Amino acid sequence: MKTPKAVPYLLPPDVVVAVQPWCFTDGSELGDRLDHWDPFVELDLVRIVEVDLDETRRSCQLPEDAAFALVGTWFSNRTRITGDGTVVELGDLRGTVRTALTLTVPGSESGGRLTLRTRLVLRYPGDEPSPISPRRIGAILWEEECHIAVEGGAARFPITAADFKSIPHFPDTAAWFLEWDSNDLEAPVLGGMRLLVNSGHESIPDMLRSGSSDPRAGMLRSFVTFDVAKSLIAGALRNDRFVDDPECFEDGTVGRMIFELIALCWPGMPIPTMRSRINEDTALVNAEIQAHLGILA
Repeated sequence: MKTPKAVPYLLPPDVVVAVQPWCFTDGSELGDRLDHWDPFVELDLVRIVEVDLDETRRSCQLPEDAAFALVGTWFSNRTRITGDGTVVELGDLRGTVRTALTLTVPGSESGGRLTLRTRLVLRYPGDEPSPISPRRIGAILWEEECHIAVEGGAARFPITAADFKSIPHFPDTAAWFLEWDSNDLEAPVLGGMRLLVNSGHESIPDMLRSGSSDPRAGMLRSFVTFDVAKSLIAGALRNDRFVDDPECFEDGTVGRMIFELIALCWPGMPIPTMRSRINEDTALVNAEIQAHLGILA
């Protein structure tokens, strides 16, 4: 949607810029939800943008030699990382200009909700702008943003690719690591936990890619599913608040997700009973997790 601005200089009306939807490079529209997002693959996006440069100059009281540019940016609310696309220089062209704006989003740096912004910026105010014209190079004259759920319904667990060699205290050859805090069960799932997959490993990332043809991929996903479920269940059952009132957590939180996972595996089983069982016979509970989740099936 269009982002309103309150700035100490003139802005052009919204109609000076017309945009088409963000698309993949094959021409298919991105939409507002990406159900088959792969954290090991870059998102290559493009959109068509039209700018009425004459009206932009007139409404901003800028001279004919004023110059402009278009730029796309992205921001992930999960990784808190932002990035810029290629700047499209419009220079001092006249009339209405139609161009393609491209943006590449690294899968390893995104996830959760992705914000895509399109901006018309000032590159040169010209020799004689008016006192109330935009003058600062880079001033944002027009901006539009849209939000994309890049993990969708088919990938509800946050996954991030990372080189373990660059993370202090991580073993270089480990395949994955579940990053979460069992004491913060009120955290949202997308912000409270993530599975780090070692991008420096020779084969693990390839086998976890969507649509991998490696015959070992199914078995690896089974092991990862079991390992994550086992860690979440054991961690929550050590949390006194979770055991005392497991249904107090809101939808979308880590606590609610784990409660629903336990209810799926052991329907009707009281949470205090589950704590006693896992303390008495952890191996048996782990075997039951395998059976309930269909490991290696």
